[in-house]
Amino acid sequence: MSAGQIKEVETRRGPVLVSGGLSPAEVEALELDGGIGVFPSYRSLLTSRESLAQAAAQPGAYLCLCLAQERRIVGYTLTRPAAEGERWAGLRPPLMDELMSEVARGWRDLGLMRPMLEMAVPRPENEERILYIMGYSWHWDLDGTKKTLQAYRDTLIHLLSPLGFRQYPTNEPNISLRPENLFMARIGDQVVPEVQKRFTNLLFGMED
Repeated sequence: MSAGQIKEVETRRGPVLVSGGLSPAEVEALELDGGIGVFPSYRSLLTSRESLAQAAAQPGAYLCLCLAQERRIVGYTLTRPAAEGERWAGLRPPLMDELMSEVARGWRDLGLMRPMLEMAVPRPENEERILYIMGYSWHWDLDGTKKTLQAYRDTLIHLLSPLGFRQYPTNEPNISLRPENLFMARIGDQVVPEVQKRFTNLLFGMED
């Protein structure tokens, strides 16, 4: 595999390869674990090799995978530019990338999320960008992980805070639907103050 970065992680289910910077062709040659996309009341958008390959092919995207037996996808982390039509695509210049992550049911709580995030987030190019996550509580696998809403939320904060993410208040409609929902962002060291100010305004729907 010609991916840019590879790291092996030991889990109680055996070794898992964490591989970053995969190409669409590499993704299409892999298998997808049946636990990807399995949540009590939500089905994620990236639930096939094809959807992951298409995501990896998007300009500016970076895909990191967890691979069991070196070829079965049991987790992914993706950064990609904010989707057209979303509030965050309105920042000028367009520097906002969404961070999306999932680990397959049956592989959650095995410590796989952290090494994927540590591979995907602190890359030099992200110092020129703003990464963000939209934490919707109805997406969280409370049944599978046996966590409460607050415990799950705290876990996300605990994972992301050491990587430079912080919580931001926002009136974005989906985040505002429930108090448990979470918006976090990481502002790169090279993002200039003028853009940081525009981002702050954008949190409340104010665009230049």
